[in-house]
Amino acid sequence: MDRIKKYRSILKNIILIITFSLLSISIVKSLYKIHVVSSAQPADGILVPIIMYHQVKNSGFGNDVISPKEFESDLKYLKENHYNTLTMTQLIDYVHDKKELPQNPVILSFDDGYLSTYLNVYPLLKEYDMKIVLSIIGKSVDDFSKVCDENIDYSHVTWDEVKEMQQSGLVEIQSHSYNLHKITKERYGCSQMANESLEHYEEFLSNDINTLQEKIMSVTGSSPNTFIYPYGKYNDKLETIIKKLGFKATITCKFGVNVINNDPDTLYSLKRIRRAHNQSIQKMLKEGMDTVK
Repeated sequence: MDRIKKYRSILKNIILIITFSLLSISIVKSLYKIHVVSSAQPADGILVPIIMYHQVKNSGFGNDVISPKEFESDLKYLKENHYNTLTMTQLIDYVHDKKELPQNPVILSFDDGYLSTYLNVYPLLKEYDMKIVLSIIGKSVDDFSKVCDENIDYSHVTWDEVKEMQQSGLVEIQSHSYNLHKITKERYGCSQMANESLEHYEEFLSNDINTLQEKIMSVTGSSPNTFIYPYGKYNDKLETIIKKLGFKATITCKFGVNVINNDPDTLYSLKRIRRAHNQSIQKMLKEGMDTVK
């Protein structure tokens, strides 16, 4: 009888040990899932989503226009889910100089340089301490720096506003060309014209893009290292010219999430997720992540 009691006691202790071990493993797994749910990375690099924005205002909603409340909800979601906003320079430094990146990196890119970025986005960045990458059209900034026109529907930022935002450390200024964000009979954005020689095409692009490089340098003290293609239009020939001009990265309008590693080529032709009105940022990020699988 004593031997039976002894065996029962041993068995009970074994069961308790197994139960406790399984419970501990379950707790650790649960905590691990919470920690890395948005940072699962492929074996050949890290996942870096880039979300594309244009206008943030209170009317005219659509594919390129969302409300300030929607943008604030994006910032809240990203903060609550432990995402960290990056500049393009941080991403470039990670690739070229192996500098560390924070967990769950994400880039918020704003195209064109609308005044709404200064009036409705910049204050929220200061409130939530988050960063964006703003690609400006040089000619538009020049024009609106000369006139007092603050119509939220079409006005662009001024050079004074560009300088203020850049100096805050929350807004990184990048290039969207000086005056190529337009469609004419001859040329669509940065595209090559029919029957245009490669020599003339390269000279034309260089003159336009370097004009903005020099202007941004004179205003902010630094030159853009990333070129955002107007309308997302690009090809291998154009990308080769952009690389020759010294840009370390390029951004397109192709949908998806980027896999970045220490190969500099992974910084070119970067994909984005377009943020449109009445879309869930959680759903958009999931759909973007699914393109990598």
